[in-house]
Amino acid sequence: MRIDLHMHSTASDGSLSPTELVALVRRQAVDMMALTDHDTMAGVAEARLEAEAAGIVFVPGAEISTRWGGVVIHIVGLGLDEHHEGLKTFLADICRQRESRGHLIAERFDAIGIHGSFEGAMSLAQNQSTLSRTHFARWLHNTGHVRQYQEAFDKYLKDGRPCCVTMEWPRIEKAVQLIHEAGGIAVLAHPGRYPFRNDWMLDHLFVDFKACGGDAIEVSSGSQSEEHNRYCEATARRMGFLASGGSDFHSETGVRPLPGDQAALPADIPNVVEALHRRYA
Repeated sequence: MRIDLHMHSTASDGSLSPTELVALVRRQAVDMMALTDHDTMAGVAEARLEAEAAGIVFVPGAEISTRWGGVVIHIVGLGLDEHHEGLKTFLADICRQRESRGHLIAERFDAIGIHGSFEGAMSLAQNQSTLSRTHFARWLHNTGHVRQYQEAFDKYLKDGRPCCVTMEWPRIEKAVQLIHEAGGIAVLAHPGRYPFRNDWMLDHLFVDFKACGGDAIEVSSGSQSEEHNRYCEATARRMGFLASGGSDFHSETGVRPLPGDQAALPADIPNVVEALHRRYA
């Protein structure tokens, strides 16, 4: 079975609408897909209708922003009930934080002489409740403030750069709790991508994620290196995590794989696919 359990649409910071994303997933011959937009499930209903019509097994999900060790950590919830009131309230609170962060980012751009960034970023966010650094980066690139998209992060927006604003996102355990209450599987997204100050911190993150009930880790991610994929595979075997994976697709012009083109899940590690297939196929 060809799967992709981590993708984004215009409901957060992807470039394709849910309908367009499903059409691409179909062209890519993916059998099971999850829509996992940042801190929202606004695109789930549209994507589900399109996926069912295309004969694709659809898994409702979200990628939730948390904080651990001074770093933003993303927890993917797979198989979520988008009507769960506790989860809806939780995600709405995070989205309000996103808007507040957007205003603070814009203030920092104003301070260095780059004006109009908030309005520009908002104009690119089709779901304005999920304003992200990606929208600021696109605006900077579109308006010629940077020559390449990645330069926006490297020069202004990533940790330690002048327009990066640190937010106190929810704790990991709260996200895992809400995912479980909403009927989902809690997956640690792209563990190899986090910019920890010390190498040992990643292993401590795995321990803490396991301790608070985390179910799975991405051992095949389009946004981490093959070396980190192998390390996550070894960790899943050693600690008893289920395996999950996805392209982390955002755009056809990006550097990440197209849907379904990430590395296959290893055959010797129990994975999330069987449980999800029983529920949604």
